[in-house]
Amino acid sequence: MIKRTKKVMAALMVAIMMTTTSYTVFAAENDGWTEAPYTEAAQGGAWETWCEKWETIKNDWTQLSITPGKNETELNFAWYSNKEETSPKVRISKNLDMSNFVEFTGKQSRAVTNQKTNVEYVSNKVTISGLEENTIYYYTYGTNENWSEPVEINTQSTNKFTFFLVGDPQIGSSLKNTATGETEVIGQERAVRNDSFNWNNTIKKALSLVPNASFMISVGDQISIRDKNANMEQALAYTDNEIEYAGYLSPDALKSLPVATTIGNHDAISGNYSYHFNNPNTSTLGSTVAGGNYYYTYGNTLFIMLNTNNTNAQEHKQFIEQAIAEAGDVTWKVVTLHQDIYGSGEHSNEPDIVELRYKLVPIFEENDIDVVLTGHDHTYARSEILKGGVKDSSTFLTEEEFEEFFDIEFESDYTELVEDEKYLNYLESIGDKNAIQSDLIVKGENIYNPEGILYITANSASGSKYYNNVPRQQAYIASRWQEDVPTFSAISVDNVSLSISTYRTDTMEKIDDTITIVKSVEYGNLLEKIEEAEAKFEYKEKYTVLTWVEFEATLLSAQKIAEDTNLNEELLSEVYGNLKVAMDQLALKGDTTELKVEITAAEELLNNSVVGNEAGQYPQEAKNELVAAINTAKEVCSSDDASQIIVDEAVSKLKEAVNRFKNTVVVKEEASGGITNNGIDSNESTINDSTWTSKPNSSVNTGDSSNIFVYGILSLAAVGIVALNFKKKKEIVK
Repeated sequence: MIKRTKKVMAALMVAIMMTTTSYTVFAAENDGWTEAPYTEAAQGGAWETWCEKWETIKNDWTQLSITPGKNETELNFAWYSNKEETSPKVRISKNLDMSNFVEFTGKQSRAVTNQKTNVEYVSNKVTISGLEENTIYYYTYGTNENWSEPVEINTQSTNKFTFFLVGDPQIGSSLKNTATGETEVIGQERAVRNDSFNWNNTIKKALSLVPNASFMISVGDQISIRDKNANMEQALAYTDNEIEYAGYLSPDALKSLPVATTIGNHDAISGNYSYHFNNPNTSTLGSTVAGGNYYYTYGNTLFIMLNTNNTNAQEHKQFIEQAIAEAGDVTWKVVTLHQDIYGSGEHSNEPDIVELRYKLVPIFEENDIDVVLTGHDHTYARSEILKGGVKDSSTFLTEEEFEEFFDIEFESDYTELVEDEKYLNYLESIGDKNAIQSDLIVKGENIYNPEGILYITANSASGSKYYNNVPRQQAYIASRWQEDVPTFSAISVDNVSLSISTYRTDTMEKIDDTITIVKSVEYGNLLEKIEEAEAKFEYKEKYTVLTWVEFEATLLSAQKIAEDTNLNEELLSEVYGNLKVAMDQLALKGDTTELKVEITAAEELLNNSVVGNEAGQYPQEAKNELVAAINTAKEVCSSDDASQIIVDEAVSKLKEAVNRFKNTVVVKEEASGGITNNGIDSNESTINDSTWTSKPNSSVNTGDSSNIFVYGILSLAAVGIVALNFKKKKEIVK
């Protein structure tokens, strides 16, 4: 891995400040990140509520994780408990009162000890089986016959299904950034709190779009902190990242949404990954301290999860062949690994990453893999359809050579680009231009039965850290995106097609075209899809108008074209793919129950308020603003085109407007006898806008006081960086 100058200095500062009395970090990184309190999702009191909830979560190492089972009829559970608690069990029932339950008993193994509380934990793992598709279940879990409250979990269809793809939550990584304003992220706990809020929001947004998702895939780096120098015994007992696992597992949605986690480089070298997750069909092949490769099937798809922190390609080859043989007849083969072998961010051109690419790609191609999902680069990328990428040893650089060139570009934020011929030849050769499949049958956003593999690199799902895209886009890239906003992908699968749509979480707009791979389609497949689409008319009133209009137009076109029974496969593929995507994009109207309650409360507050400059009264401008906010919320309530995402945002904005209005009330200041507005001295008879407009969440104290000694050390470190950068001036810079 490249040790860039800024990374080294950041690590130096971390080490220095770890010797002070507080765990305070201001790293000299230029990576972007998302400061949670200032996001739209944090408004209306959501951040304050989260901060209160976080106090009950941060020290809870016992939270549950659910993983897909070896196939769709199973689910795997894992959780910590005190070592005195024995006999881990899970009960499953079709009834909320847990009547007629089926009980499953699991196993325990040693986990870690909390040195602060001296509590020794064990890892409980239970597998439940016999699940039916499209069924509502309830489960409880526990030890020593102490049971949790029942939780609803629903199984989905297996012949067509959707799952989410998320990249690098890396909870706690914002520790390496300097926050702004009054919400400085100081210390690991505050970093984890920040990142966990955003992580919760991403999952909430994803489920509001596709509430019936079957599961989620995370392409690695669930957490951030690890000890690279730990021996085996220390790695198995490591606990500094347990607060990060607490944040990662905190979303309530994960109690009903299975997650297939990939082992990232931040997960790979501590034992607690293997304690927290109960992966199916695990293998010793591809092992690190965290565990090895595993696989599972869901419907017609085989999912192969590789731990490529172990770079032994022969072990991965053996495992892939074994998984394919055991899975039997499947339509789709999807591989997940952490490293971004065809990405476009700051890691993508590193020689060790590219070397891994050329080891793995022939194995993938020999085994007819359809899609490869990766992370590591904290930025989104989609490749062309690729086949036959070959390493050009004559142009390859060593790690040291590459670092020397890349550091110059990186340190300048890519304003200075290296023009050295050796460097440019290397970059061109690893662009794999010759691997791009140019003879594809492409109709719109549909690719028909391609010979080759599609590679997706996922951006950060939590916003804990973003990397920039490299300045020279590689030839193999079809699309890439980085605007420092968390993203997720919804991947929809059926018997003949696989579609990928990727969304930003702030606006919920797509950041790339929906790409659909369509395998061999027969006329009967199209008729079945049309029949499935026609059944949607029974529920027409449940969908937003805009998405329904687009869907209906696409269906009418498909129906007309299908009147010809002699369609060629290319046209069948195009029509089938378009109709499938239109069905996938149908959005349900949002539930406005909560919004109506908030509107009623806001109107009551408004009706009981009096305009004026006396104590207990409100500025006219503030009242006007609240009236406007209420009217906007009412428009959402009455809209036929408000999805759940829009409704949720309306609730948040109305709550924010109400809080802001309450903060403008005029109060009497006892000491001076003067009148103040929102705590601001205002003896003047006129109250202008600046006296009642408040900064969102400025009262939330999420940081600690700065330390002059620390800033002195940072100044010395900065001098060191300048000195190092001075040595970097070379003639190879254009």
